[in-house]
Amino acid sequence: MSAGRLHRDTQMARVRGGGEGVPEELRPEVFGRFVRADHARSRATGSTGLGLAIVQAVITAHHGTVTVAGGPGRTTFQVSLPGRHRPAR
Repeated sequence: MSAGRLHRDTQMARVRGGGEGVPEELRPEVFGRFVRADHARSRATGSTGLGLAIVQAVITAHHGTVTVAGGPGRTTFQVSLPGRHRPAR
């Protein structure tokens, strides 16, 4: 994970995964509800496919964005949130 500032008033965090990653064809819908990259996982194994949909909902509610990039074995999620504006003194 890395964190930093994109612009003066925007905070950013990146999370890079080293696992199987998110296939390119799944990226457009990865933030949808009940979407699973690994079809072998199911509710019986503890996967509901809601995790990234919840992440996107929370980040959007705070006027931010979340994106996914990369491919198999090198997926990166980036979260950007507006920071607090501090008036110049």
